[in-house]
Amino acid sequence: MLERLSRGTRVVRLVKQGPEVRVTVVEDGTQRPEASHRVESPREDYVTGSDGQQWQRIGVDPWPGSTAAYTRLLAGLTAEHGIAFDPEADAAAPLASALLLPVLDRVPEARHPVTVVRDVDLGVLIERTPPQRLRSAAVAQLARLASETGIDGYPEIARALDQASLGEPVDLTADGALDLRMRTIRAEVRAVRGLLDAARHQPDSAPVTAADLAAWHGRDAATEALRRFLLLSLPAAVETILSQRVSVQWRDELAVDLAE
Repeated sequence: MLERLSRGTRVVRLVKQGPEVRVTVVEDGTQRPEASHRVESPREDYVTGSDGQQWQRIGVDPWPGSTAAYTRLLAGLTAEHGIAFDPEADAAAPLASALLLPVLDRVPEARHPVTVVRDVDLGVLIERTPPQRLRSAAVAQLARLASETGIDGYPEIARALDQASLGEPVDLTADGALDLRMRTIRAEVRAVRGLLDAARHQPDSAPVTAADLAAWHGRDAATEALRRFLLLSLPAAVETILSQRVSVQWRDELAVDLAE
């Protein structure tokens, strides 16, 4: 995401963890490790006990960290990167939009030959099946997976499946309709997981359930299978698709798809 945001410009990310702030600098799609650093900000009102433990004065919150350290951090943003950031002013004005869809990870090509998938000797199957028939069976399996998980209800995915079944090219360019749909599904999975994590001590208070998260994981996995079908070699794509099938009759359905 930082690589994409920094194209033609510079992005500085501040991540606060307790009294520590991590600064990451990415410029024109490339991270600058020499400019990235960590800001430690222990409170000045800590006292140290005789056993080396740090004690804080009663009633003092240690987590905001040192005001002086943060002041130096903000001054450094201005001096080094020309970024004038006032946290108080930023918090006072509501954001017009805070939605940043995650950028999907690059799909690596498999480094090992495909052998066995769920007790099916896929290596032999691929060797004995003509490429065109194998591809049509893969598309049929992909359509079945999409139906099982419900992602075929998204128009962008339904269109891609139709184009794949006809042997037409499918547009998966960055920020295109299909790419945005896939990234949105990934973002929704993270959102559901975050809601459950936030309510882990009070499960009944969460607006979603573990079953909801499992369903979103299934949608995300099926979407990833489609992406791999579009980006990887056919054997690697078939391996991913078959590993995600939900129906207990998937082997019988595969035999039917291969026979057609």
